[in-house]
Amino acid sequence: MPPPDELDPALLARLPQRDAGAMAAFFEAYFDRVYAYIRGLVRSETLAEDLTQDVFLQIHRNLESYDPTRPLRPWVFTIAVNRVRDHWRSRAHHQGLKDTSLDVEDGLALSLEAQDSAPDLPLERLEDAEGVRAAVAGLPPTLREVLVLRVFEEQPFDQIAEVLGSNTVAVRKRYSRALAELRHRLGAGAPEGQR
Repeated sequence: MPPPDELDPALLARLPQRDAGAMAAFFEAYFDRVYAYIRGLVRSETLAEDLTQDVFLQIHRNLESYDPTRPLRPWVFTIAVNRVRDHWRSRAHHQGLKDTSLDVEDGLALSLEAQDSAPDLPLERLEDAEGVRAAVAGLPPTLREVLVLRVFEEQPFDQIAEVLGSNTVAVRKRYSRALAELRHRLGAGAPEGQR
């Protein structure tokens, strides 16, 4: 399967008509990426699965609004960003914050090796990964969004700006602040002025 940005234009043109072949190729190309993005922003796998399903349901409902002449990835990730933001504003999310602790295991699911392969990894590497997960999970949502889109989705700043409804300069500043905050949280001691 080609990377999502390289889906055949003829296939993309059939998406608004909900063509079965186009839908299958789209789902295959995007589902895991959207799930990984959302999992990077929320605290549990189950919640990430639920939100990802919500995103694809919303995409299916709104396919007629997709313009096949425009890139697909920003459209898809805009829907994902908005769904996560809706969750963060929800009463259930705020109640969940009161009821649970910020355990490291609930942190960011980085695109490192899954913990299923943990016996093969040195203990120090696992501890480092847990530290990074906790540091990223502790970032404010606006910084976390930019970081996950840039680092894990490898999106350029202009696409991130489009997805987040912002401008490129603001996105670059948030990314810089996110990196500085991560350095600080991970003990590299970023200077106070960069935070």
